[in-house]
Amino acid sequence: MHSMRKLIFCLFVCCISMTAAYAVGDYQEILNECDKIASKKQKNALSTIAMVQLVDEQIDCYKNVVNKIINTEYAQNKQKMKAEFDKFRNISSELAYSMQYPDSCNPNCGTMVGLNAASSELEIIKTYVQRILYIVSPE
Repeated sequence: MHSMRKLIFCLFVCCISMTAAYAVGDYQEILNECDKIASKKQKNALSTIAMVQLVDEQIDCYKNVVNKIINTEYAQNKQKMKAEFDKFRNISSELAYSMQYPDSCNPNCGTMVGLNAASSELEIIKTYVQRILYIVSPE
């Protein structure tokens, strides 16, 4: 009887691990799709404004993945996690934009400021997503 309990427990743990690994793989596929779509659209982004909009779309795509992860992996804490992620995103956006205005380029830094800031924000969000995937990964 004791051996049977161990076997059932081991099967249960294996099943949970496989399910979690599958979920992380699904999230990673969605992230890869976010990047593929952005890469395809980048060829048609002929202005700085179009490039900034494209990066913003990619950030929104990543945000949707974070929300899916939170809904699934943090169901009991999802409201708090979402609120904290929104705070993090807002602060990282402010930080990314304020980094673009050193004294050396005032009063006019040019049109690349928005693109550089959006790209910085995207990298911050990507790092957040990769970290949360690492945390929820079964390995």
